[in-house]
Amino acid sequence: MGEVDVVKTGIKGLDSILLGGIPKTNVILVQGTTGSGKTLMGIEFIHSGIVDYGEPGLIVVFETAPDKLIRDARGFGWNLDELQQQKKLQIIFTSPEVFAQELLSPDSLLLETASEMGARRIFVDGIGLLALGRGKSKSVPGEYRELLQRLIESLNRENLTAILSLEVGAAPHSFAIMETADFLVDTVIQLRQERIGRRLHRSLEVLKSRGQDYDMGEHTLFITGGKGLEVFRRVQAVSRVNGKQCTSSVKRSVIGVEAIDSLIGGGVFDGSTTMVIGVSGVGKTVLSTQMLREGSLRQKTKGLLISLDEHPQQILRNAQTLGLNLEEQLADGTITIMFESPQELDLDSHYARIVELVEKHNIQRMVIDGMSSYSTAVSGISVYRDFFHAIVAYSKQRLLTTFFNYENPEFLGVSAYMPDFPLSSIVDNIILMSLVEINTSLHRCISVVKARGSHHSFDTREFVIGQGGISLVALEPNLVASVPLQSYSSLLSRAPTRFSDPAARNGAVTRQDAE
Repeated sequence: MGEVDVVKTGIKGLDSILLGGIPKTNVILVQGTTGSGKTLMGIEFIHSGIVDYGEPGLIVVFETAPDKLIRDARGFGWNLDELQQQKKLQIIFTSPEVFAQELLSPDSLLLETASEMGARRIFVDGIGLLALGRGKSKSVPGEYRELLQRLIESLNRENLTAILSLEVGAAPHSFAIMETADFLVDTVIQLRQERIGRRLHRSLEVLKSRGQDYDMGEHTLFITGGKGLEVFRRVQAVSRVNGKQCTSSVKRSVIGVEAIDSLIGGGVFDGSTTMVIGVSGVGKTVLSTQMLREGSLRQKTKGLLISLDEHPQQILRNAQTLGLNLEEQLADGTITIMFESPQELDLDSHYARIVELVEKHNIQRMVIDGMSSYSTAVSGISVYRDFFHAIVAYSKQRLLTTFFNYENPEFLGVSAYMPDFPLSSIVDNIILMSLVEINTSLHRCISVVKARGSHHSFDTREFVIGQGGISLVALEPNLVASVPLQSYSSLLSRAPTRFSDPAARNGAVTRQDAE
């Protein structure tokens, strides 16, 4: 569409959904049930217009006394009383009947006030009352439509960008009132609140907006004391970033251990995505810590560790016991740790926070530790899959090297990489970390089962965790006192079989990737 002169709402995240803002002089209807945030959105629209964009405004209320409106606004950091004293804001407390008479009057005092103060914005709270206040008439919808048309015409004459709020409910003529308003106004924003389990989820959807394009669908809405409203773009929405898919031929070490890099074909490509799969306690988080330190210390790249399972202090303590001190990297900003509990995790806001940290700190290597924990935060696999796709797409668009840690529920033996969420086909590389029982001992093993664009090894190697992190157990073909892992086959099963023929053993450990 062509260039349109837009007005910034000033509500965080909403202007992004609207691709810049609302077309100037549009009349916006914000509709929703009680407590969905309609009044707050209108107040913040007016407050931001005055404070951030120098546009004086009017607030018209029918039921809420101005002193209560000022008190409630103060809880979000909006000093409406001060703005009134500065003659930048006028709060008008009236009745629907008087307001209707004003609309019918040729010399409206309301519009005269707007003109005198140079108002550019107006918020009318509860326009449905204009119809209910005329309840004696048998043609309420018809009279209401006429009043609403007059209001919109008056606002357009004065070049005012307006927000009108409408309560959606079961009152008489409610549906007809909403349908009439939806048709006449330029922009319709629907606010919803629904209970998911025992928590409340708020959302915002732009149903229509004349003169512009916008991101469709339901987006998450937060209302936070001291801050106000914040809208988070739904992760399913297709990215509007133009340009070709980025790619790189640069390979970098995974953790600085040559043997492990050789397993994956010499390292991982910049911008690649890697799934690390293993049972709890096998060493996924240790591997993640080494990945970030390798990037920070040797490759001079900034790293981000996202954890849903362990608090940052616990991560630091566990790393310290292995001689992997992250304090210095955290202090100089080369490594950032983001912790968020999965108990009430909202994926839209979670994704937005990840993007914000990546772009703020110019992150080049990222680890999401605890992918399986997302199952406690989502209502279905489709939502999880959308989030995962969004992270992978964003990583590739920025050439962000990303590692995902997934906890496989199978203790011994692996029948599926990700039995709960079969998404392994999306990533470029898969590293399998497993436990193998031999005699009375458990051994840690690592295998690379997928590495796109690389000639990787299919060998399963034993590793140990000690000072410095993960290291591979050396192959010792002449060892007699104890039998090394290369003397067994079927290591990923519950019962590895020991070779009786040394020649067969040698043949098993030299098999290479035929891709």
